[in-house]
Amino acid sequence: MKLYPKRLLILFSVALNIGFVIMAIVMMVHHPAASHNRSYRAILDIVGQLNLPTGQEQTVVSTIRQFKGMLDKHHQEVKAARGNIIRFLASPGPVDRNQLHRLTEVLESKEKINNEAFERHFLELRNQLGNEKGAQFFTLLLADLEAKGQSPHP
Repeated sequence: MKLYPKRLLILFSVALNIGFVIMAIVMMVHHPAASHNRSYRAILDIVGQLNLPTGQEQTVVSTIRQFKGMLDKHHQEVKAARGNIIRFLASPGPVDRNQLHRLTEVLESKEKINNEAFERHFLELRNQLGNEKGAQFFTLLLADLEAKGQSPHP
């Protein structure tokens, strides 16, 4: 192969590599970490702002970690139940309303379990923090959510 085509191929290869690096940087900026991971880190930051004694802070952080693991599991179960409904509706032929109703009931039960776990967790967290620090924690959490435009419904 002659020198000119080799240089042209090398230049093209370098341009592709630079383009790849630029696109990787753009993708990282435009698609940051998953929202549940950001929320988890934000909650841990809020716990740090409470200035709790070390033992109490470790207990609270442990409770939050346990809840995150349980919540991730519940989210996967809800996602799978929704997927089952979509797959059922995507199948050819007439829709069996009874089967659809059963699949919807499974989804509702998974969501109910998730909501009950959420309630238990935050009550336990409030009990561990006490009235003053618990109120402060949830005030900071609410402010964080509102700052991100994720204000809970009234």
